[in-house]
Formats: sequence, structure tokens, C-alpha cells
Amino acid sequence: METVLLGVSLLVFGALTINCLRLAFGESLSWGLACTLFPASWIPFYGARWHATQVQGVLHGVSLIAVLLFGALFIRSNPFLFDGHPLSAVRDYVAPAYAQSPLLLSSETYASDYDIKRRVRATGIGYGRYLGADYRFEQVVFADGMLRFKQLGKDEILEIAIELQDFDVAGSGNLVLDLTPDSDNFPLVHVLQYRPQSALPSVQSFERDYWMELYLDRVSDNRYQGEILLKLPDGRNGFLAGNFTASTKDVIWEFDDVVRSYDSNDTIEYIARQYLINNLGTSLDKVIGFDDTFYQTSLETFTGHTDVQLVMVDGSVHDIRIQLYKNEKEWVVERSPVRELIGALQTIQKAPPASIKQEPMLAVLETFGEKDLDELIGRNVELITHDGKVREGLVDSVDRYNVSLVRYLDAGEVAMMVRRREVKAVRLKD
Repeated sequence: METVLLGVSLLVFGALTINCLRLAFGESLSWGLACTLFPASWIPFYGARWHATQVQGVLHGVSLIAVLLFGALFIRSNPFLFDGHPLSAVRDYVAPAYAQSPLLLSSETYASDYDIKRRVRATGIGYGRYLGADYRFEQVVFADGMLRFKQLGKDEILEIAIELQDFDVAGSGNLVLDLTPDSDNFPLVHVLQYRPQSALPSVQSFERDYWMELYLDRVSDNRYQGEILLKLPDGRNGFLAGNFTASTKDVIWEFDDVVRSYDSNDTIEYIARQYLINNLGTSLDKVIGFDDTFYQTSLETFTGHTDVQLVMVDGSVHDIRIQLYKNEKEWVVERSPVRELIGALQTIQKAPPASIKQEPMLAVLETFGEKDLDELIGRNVELITHDGKVREGLVDSVDRYNVSLVRYLDAGEVAMMVRRREVKAVRLKD
């Protein structure tokens, strides 16, 4: 097709050129010679006699443009015809991918170390920049071989996730990576952007061509410490850098309790576990695990659910589903009885098992009321509030309105104050 179009345009252009020369020689010998020797003189010739030659001039110009356009298409369709041809330079310009010399592509640009050090603080979780915007990451999670840097409390949330399933971090307890654009075995890096008007995030993945220095070390069963320097080839000098502490659970701890307003599957499972412990009491032996945990925050009402497998003290195993919803403050369990457990609880109450462990998992030895707190000073207890929360610590002091608990940690102690009227029950732990 390109050949036919080029041939037709050449015929039309040739015919109009011959007619132009005929008009020029008919005007004068000097115009004829000028138009023959210098094609650029066609423009002043048509301009001087525009009223008489405007149709000829327009058609002549259009035919010239058509010759150039269809000629370029012909060259791009048949690039190898011009190898060693005088027009090979034209081919190299029109179709640079087929040039004799390699096609030079501009190299990727990355954020400079000076720029990163100037922006990143000496301590903190992580500071990043993506597509020209700056971000601070407050939450880091390392679970199931995925290292995730997350933001908290933002309308538009950015998350950077690094796949480390191919590295045996769980077995070795640590990981050191030093990757350049020329390295092999790159882990996948995903950048997820969450927007309020969309239920699904937009995702951009990087398979290679980035710089990354990553140090990861396990400091406890559910906690890692590390440092990262990641330079992304996003075209805007994107990076992620800083020290961090990663948890194996995507939850936020505050005063020895999980923040129940935080949106995550692990938060849903924690609330469901505490609900079962508080409501089943000594009838519950242990929670085996969770499955199909899900929550959504894109609809007007935020809802979630999780499937729980648990064992009662009589050895019976049950699979139940717990529904949750989020009120103005936090995630809570829908206060409806679990039908699957009604029969099991009635059986245990009427005919308790002959032998129960002295201290079954999640069970307690003694339970007291709020009025007994004055007698428990210096004892290690669990305070269960009316909203289902659990506060654990040593009873330090008790007055008419408040209870003071102290919890000793490796680096010091944490003091908590609980109102007496909020206490539903007290469990003695020692």
C-alpha cells in the first residue's frame, strides 16, 4: 500500500511540476530558468501571481507534502532496501531502529545520595518520594515473605511492597541485599496507590533496573529491624530510605493493646480472638487459626468477617464465621450469638468433661468483680472492660474512681490508668 501511495503522489507531483515550469517559461525566460534550477523559487513565483496560479500552487504544495509523507512510510516499511544506498542516511533518520549504528537510548536517572541524605532524617521508619511527591511511612510489616511500607491516616495512601519469598529470611533470621541495575535475581517491587474514590489500588511494578540496599534482622519472634535504600527508575528520581522496625502482624499497638480503629486483616482477627476469649471463657481451649479474613471500607458501612476454627475444652472442633462492622471509633463484633457454639456450650454446661487441664490455654484460675480490686493490690491481673478490651499488669494503686496498673518491660515500665466503672471483670494471673 505504501508503494502504491508513493507512486501516485510522485506522478501527481511530477505533473504539477511540469505545469509549473510551463507557466514560468511562459511568463519569462528568467522565471523559467530560476524555477528549473532552484525549486525554492517556486514560492516567489506563485506569490507574485497568486490570483492566477493559486489552485496550481495549493495542489503543488499538497502533492509535495504527500510525497514526503508516503516516502517516509515506504522507507519505514522497507528499511533493508537502503543498506549501502545513498539514501541510507535518510533511512537512519526516518527509521533509527534499523540504522547501521546502534540506537542510543537515554539512560535511567536516579536520586542522588546527597539528595536522599538531605531529605531523610537520621532516625525514623522510612522517607520516600514517588512521582515527585514526598511520603512518610509510619507502618512496616514483614509477613508471608512480603515487606510492606505503609502510610497511616491519609486519604490517598501509598504503599511500597517488596517480595522476598525467594529468600529464606524465616530460616536464617536475616537478609542482606546489595543490588544494582546490572545485578540478577531482582525481587519484585510494587508501588500501590489507594484513592478514596476507587475500591482497588493502582499498581506499578518494577522487575529490574533499580538500586537497592536492604538489611533485615530478626530481633524477636514477631519483630524485625532493618535499613533500606531503594532508588526507583520511575523517571522522577523516586526513592525509599531510612531505618525501620517491622512487625509480623499488621496491627498498631498502643498502651499494650491493639488499636481497633486501624484497618487490616490482622486487626480483624485480633478482635475476633478477644471476642471469643471474653465470651466463651473457660469453655474455650484454644483458637486454631483464621481463614478468609476480609474487610471493606469503600461502602457507606464498613464491614468485615473472618472464619475461625477453635477447640472447646471437651475436645470438639468448630468452624464459625464472625461478622464485624466499624462504628465511629473502631471495629466491633456484631453482638449476635454464634449458632454453631450454642449446642456445644449447653453440652459442656450440662455434662462437663471428666478431666480438664488445670490451666488450659486462654483459661483463668480466678475471676473477681470490680469491688474486689482493693484486695488485689500488688497482684498480676487482667482487667476486662465492658467494651471487651483487656488491660494486663500489676495493680499498683486503687482509689474510688481509678485503678493504676504497671507493666514491666525490658527497658522500663509502662503505667496505665483504668476507670473503675469501666471494669467488668478481673482475672487473677498469678
